[in-house]
Amino acid sequence: MNRRIAAWTIVAVAVLGLTACSGSPSATDDSSTKSESSAPEQNTDQSVADACTEAGTKVQAASQELSSLDVSAAAADPQGTVDAFSKTVDAIGAAAESVGNPEVKAAVGDVYDDFGALRDVLSKVLVDQDTAAASEMTTIMADVQESSTALSTLCAG
Repeated sequence: MNRRIAAWTIVAVAVLGLTACSGSPSATDDSSTKSESSAPEQNTDQSVADACTEAGTKVQAASQELSSLDVSAAAADPQGTVDAFSKTVDAIGAAAESVGNPEVKAAVGDVYDDFGALRDVLSKVLVDQDTAAASEMTTIMADVQESSTALSTLCAG
């Protein structure tokens, strides 16, 4: 039973993670003039397109780590699986913090919150062996899908 829950969870998370920002716009001519700065100052005048490009690149890079999650590894090393997923969640949070456009920042923040909730349930199921927590997955997966779709829609528009 636990192995089936772990397998279902990891497959669902990987699919959602890999599609979370697939709607990010491709770089435009304007993005070639964008300079990266080490200063934490944010540009609140940042366009939606620029913010989506910046956040989308970071979220997609973080999501690629989800594809390395393995069902058999989850059973053998549940904490390692949760830790790997946590890195992705942290990277999504960093992406939310890095953008200056308030609308995109809020949308990426929603994705971050939903992935954080998913990580917490994943930990309960895999590490704590709380199979009752698996019942929360349907709601959380719907939340992840909704926030990811909202971000993709915003970034595609």
